[in-house]
Amino acid sequence: MMRFRRIGSYLLSALLMTGILPPVAAQAGSSHPQLATGNNGGGETNLALGKPYTVSEAANDPHPDTGGGMTDGVLASDDPADEAWTGFYKGSSRVITIDLGKEQSITSIHANFLQIPSASIQYPNALSFYTSKDGKNWTALKHAGPPVAFWIGVKPPQYTFEWDAAKDGVPGGGDKSSAAFSRYVKVRFTTKDWVLLDEIQVMGQDGNTKGATVLNAKKEQYMQPGAQTGGISNLALLYNGSYQNGLGDWTTEKLIPYLAHVNPNGTPSDWLFDGILYLGLSSPAGRAFSMSVNGSNWDDWKWYLDKTFASDGDLDALNTAVGEVVTKLGKPDGKNGSKYPVVLMIPYPAEPQTDFGDVDSDGISENFNAVQVGADASLASKKKAVDWYIEQLIQRWNAKGYNNLKLAGLYWLNEEVAPDGTMDAELIQHTADVVHDNDLLFYWIPHLRGYQFFTWEKLGFDAVTYQPNYFFQADSPADRIRDTADWAKSLGMGMEMEFDERILTDAALRQKYYNYLNGAAEFGYAKDAFKAYYQGNDTLLQAARSDVPAVRASYDDMYRFIKGKYKP
Repeated sequence: MMRFRRIGSYLLSALLMTGILPPVAAQAGSSHPQLATGNNGGGETNLALGKPYTVSEAANDPHPDTGGGMTDGVLASDDPADEAWTGFYKGSSRVITIDLGKEQSITSIHANFLQIPSASIQYPNALSFYTSKDGKNWTALKHAGPPVAFWIGVKPPQYTFEWDAAKDGVPGGGDKSSAAFSRYVKVRFTTKDWVLLDEIQVMGQDGNTKGATVLNAKKEQYMQPGAQTGGISNLALLYNGSYQNGLGDWTTEKLIPYLAHVNPNGTPSDWLFDGILYLGLSSPAGRAFSMSVNGSNWDDWKWYLDKTFASDGDLDALNTAVGEVVTKLGKPDGKNGSKYPVVLMIPYPAEPQTDFGDVDSDGISENFNAVQVGADASLASKKKAVDWYIEQLIQRWNAKGYNNLKLAGLYWLNEEVAPDGTMDAELIQHTADVVHDNDLLFYWIPHLRGYQFFTWEKLGFDAVTYQPNYFFQADSPADRIRDTADWAKSLGMGMEMEFDERILTDAALRQKYYNYLNGAAEFGYAKDAFKAYYQGNDTLLQAARSDVPAVRASYDDMYRFIKGKYKP
């Protein structure tokens, strides 16, 4: 259903196979280094050879780890049936920790994987290298992603993720550092279907050599609410696109239970969410504002702006609602003179669109399709569309002069960097520059294992939360929340809370909702962590109005959670 915003990568795969998106040539990655058996000729040896290690979750049949297989020096062939491959199937990210026995001068770390899409074998979508002197306090050396998308077969099918001190640098070591002086090495990587790993190699020299840096453990923490998040701690997502039965139309009455906790009689008792994100998925014509084979056009983008800024429309209603709550409760959190922060979406210029509209009045309709016009021309057209949209949005915002609202920033709707070779990262970076040139913040909520999600800072985003996608999949383990929280914390991201209208009638899904709340206390994102809340369309509104005790409790418990009073 279009009410739900979750967009799977299968769409991109379908686009590629139908020829709408161009195939991507395999990037030149690290060739499989033949170093596992010892010296590489430069005085360095494989310090991990024969060393013990632990694995967070045992390997899976028919690719078991019979003991020491990932540091035994045996390099696998391209055949997935080769016994040298160790296999990990689905589930949470895996963490492999190697004990080198003593502190050593580490110059590079290599982890080799296989990708054969036809056999559901793929590279990790994200991998991190860490070192530690005590096995407890860690320093991240590098976060990396695969050279190609998961559906692309490559020859040879092996790829080696690596951290190299000379190329990537040593954290805190400066230009003169040539090695990390440490005892433990940790490799963490995501899984989707099968991940096959044959060897982890830690190259370096014995002892503390000249130029080796003793690393200070870096404390990992979630993104903190503050200037980087526009002063927002808890951001509610409200969908205001085209929906049946007026579900995308936000009135003052519907908004108040989000701005403030309301009693069963509807009277505000205290402030609730301290930021609102308006975003839409589709237009009345059924075209999508996100990545889709039926991408939106210029008329759709104008319709969305008209709707959002209409007299008595979504923003006018929010401005009025804030004023009413202020009258009853005073300024939020005692911030005299402050305005309520709002974030507005930027539609995604979807690659299949060949006739977007003549944005710059040059007589030529913008064409986003790289197959037809080439990647450079496609990117130029996308930039024109985004530039026009941001300029229009800001003009309309300024013309309104809302007395109770402030525009905190803009939100990038697509939930990953499109892995299709169409220069999507460049488009995002360009958009970030435009957003920042207008003194606004850039927001993003990548989905679980979204392509290049860990590059959010490089892309130019300011405020980012990460999706666990635990609620939506029937077979998703509760450990998904812990796993997502670990990635978010290590990458300095916030967390997204996820649920929808089904918690009103389904006790099992209501428990999943509570697992997010309980996980916040267990994994440390309850306090001092930036959070966004996906709640379907109007789940919390319905819960606030419900006379079913368990349903109403889900609304009251959300209030307690936001105020730091919730007890698992």
